[in-house]
Amino acid sequence: MAYLLVMGSVMLSIVVCLGWAAWALGRWCIQRLTPAHTPRTAKSRVSPPKKVTPKPRASAAKRTSSTAKPVRGSAKSSDKAKPIKVEKAPLAPPNLLTRFLAKCRSTLPLGLFALFLFGVIKLAQIGMQARSEDVPAGYHQLVTVVGWAAVILLVLAALSFLALWRVSRYEQKEL
Repeated sequence: MAYLLVMGSVMLSIVVCLGWAAWALGRWCIQRLTPAHTPRTAKSRVSPPKKVTPKPRASAAKRTSSTAKPVRGSAKSSDKAKPIKVEKAPLAPPNLLTRFLAKCRSTLPLGLFALFLFGVIKLAQIGMQARSEDVPAGYHQLVTVVGWAAVILLVLAALSFLALWRVSRYEQKEL
């Protein structure tokens, strides 16, 4: 009876997971096929205010140049060291893989669901090993596969988050 209960709950979880994936895929296809689809990046954006740098007063500049002592080893006091302006290199646009990963927003909930599913079936495996009967042969493989799937999905969720950060940073610099 316990075997049927555990395997039934695992089967129900797998069916819910596949149904969720099918629903997300269907929703994505409907959004792409409808003409009223507007991308999220096309929202009205407010341009950031320009920073105003105060201009130095002319009298202060004259005072500092006339009262400044010449630097040791220089012939003239007008040979002051000029500040070097370092320009930051412009950001390269994100590639297609980065943009694709930024759009994958369902990997984190799916990864957390797979992690929960792994915890439940691992707990069931420990419970079945405590019994006097043997654990079914394929059950150990199922636990391993679900555990690795959860790890892969969570890594993809982290990569998706980093790609989303990269794309948003590029779009902010582009404005």
